Amino acid sequence: MSQRLRDEGGVAEQLRKANAFLDAIVENIPDMIFVKEAGSLLFERFNRAGEELLGWTRAELLGKTDHDFYPKEQADFFHAKDRETLRNKKLVDIPEEPITTRAKGLRWLHTKKVPILDEAGEPKWLLGISEDITARKEAEERARALERELASVVQHAREAIMAWRLDGCIVSWNAAAAALYGLRSEQALGMPVEELVPDAERAELRESVGALLAGRAPQISDVVRLRGGRGGHEIEVEESLFLVRDPAGQPARIASIARDRTELARLRRATEILAGTDRHAGDQADDETRSPIMREVLAAADVVAADERATVLLLGETGVGKGWLARRIHARSPRAKGPFLEVNCASLGPQLVESELFGHEKGSFTGATAQKRGLVEAAEGGTLFLDEIGELPPGVQAQLLTFLDQRTFRRVGGVRTLATDVRILAATNVDMKAAAERGTLRKDLYYRLSVIPLQVPPLRDRPEDISALARAMLRGLVSGGTERRRVTLDRRFLRALQRYAWPGNVRELRNALERALILSRGGTLELGHLPEELRAAAAGGGAGGTAAGTRLDELERRHIRRVLEECGGNRTRAAEVLGLSRSTLKRKLAALRGGR
Repeated sequence: MSQRLRDEGGVAEQLRKANAFLDAIVENIPDMIFVKEAGSLLFERFNRAGEELLGWTRAELLGKTDHDFYPKEQADFFHAKDRETLRNKKLVDIPEEPITTRAKGLRWLHTKKVPILDEAGEPKWLLGISEDITARKEAEERARALERELASVVQHAREAIMAWRLDGCIVSWNAAAAALYGLRSEQALGMPVEELVPDAERAELRESVGALLAGRAPQISDVVRLRGGRGGHEIEVEESLFLVRDPAGQPARIASIARDRTELARLRRATEILAGTDRHAGDQADDETRSPIMREVLAAADVVAADERATVLLLGETGVGKGWLARRIHARSPRAKGPFLEVNCASLGPQLVESELFGHEKGSFTGATAQKRGLVEAAEGGTLFLDEIGELPPGVQAQLLTFLDQRTFRRVGGVRTLATDVRILAATNVDMKAAAERGTLRKDLYYRLSVIPLQVPPLRDRPEDISALARAMLRGLVSGGTERRRVTLDRRFLRALQRYAWPGNVRELRNALERALILSRGGTLELGHLPEELRAAAAGGGAGGTAAGTRLDELERRHIRRVLEECGGNRTRAAEVLGLSRSTLKRKLAALRGGR
């Protein structure tokens, strides 16, 4: 008997120690643990973590139900879940359960509830274990908010943005992509990305994707894509590809950011027309430059080209090659890979020039049916060349001054201040200082533009360059024709070129050569293929000067009159032939009439 009692006492002691051990574990677990009586759902047990989380003491909690602490609707929800657990006799997992606490306000719990059964298999207690997931929940909500924000940015971005899985199927498509590629989102999603790529370009796309997966980032490039998918027409876009990784850092998607180059190409074509000057007027190269004065100008141009933000003012007569020099400065600058846009300020009306330079918003004036980017935006990262800068209207002069100082502007009708990184080169054939004194040019703009002036000498001041320039231009004219042929220059033809004063400068030289090439119909250019005033120069002598003592202004007067006669008095056509803007021709005609 005594032995049995001793054995029972030993078991009881072991059970006591085991319970004490379990109590210690439960008490120190960081998650809230509670026990409810199955019939009444009164709390019978809470650990320390439960007290800290809820903010009530165990004395306040034990012997109470959820209705003693929570609003009725919330307490009824808890009781319903508890009854369901007890009825089914199975564990219930509640991933997200909101509760209101005394200590910490609203908290989110991940709760697991399991019934504890008696010997008869009926529920006796309900055991609950709750993990506080509020911090994780808030982090997830912040991540979702950020994701929604980024999705909104992507959806409203001006660039076309799409992404595709590694198997090539498109999974993301913004509004700009729909506009660029001509496919609605429901048409594009799930479509193989290669349907937007012409057959001849697919190998290049695969190579770029392979480079991304190998850890090499392809550079932004100009590529051909299809508008409307397979069978659609080709478009040119500027595209950048990048890799999207999953949370584990593994490649998940390929994304593309693309921009339509159509508008930029249109602006470039428009600026060539608006420039009002022949792009070949300065068909010259360094190795054709023999005169010391022009060598000095080119050396100075190379110095200023290296400073990518320096504003340069090119001065010189019409046709000396200021546009060529501006392109040369751009090509030798750090901005050489960016766009070079050119506009002749005198060729635009006062109402148009502001919109062309700075753009406009939709509805800002009659005819503004859509938002339009101006040249200062289109030239981002490159150079904008403003020829005949002195012809800008006063209001636009003020805007240009602000832009030069701050690199910011507003579109016509816009309220947002925009910024762009572009270099300004300007040119004029008038006396800027005199224009500032007359009030036709703002003095502050004059001082701002003339920080680095470069004076391009007229052709008559550098006769050493004429022969080499003529040969270089002829090579360009012949190679640009429908047939290639060898052209030689008659000795008297060359002497006429060298003796003429060239009031129209390099542009006039090129026009004369083009005329002679057309008339020659053969391999040799002769004196008779030149205009009358050049033949007179050959007969009159005086190297590099005027013919038979004829004054330079008289030669210019004769030349303008002859061109006007050939154009039937049409000043617009005559200005095009002379390589002048209509306003410049008008000013010269007025000066010539005054000199009679």
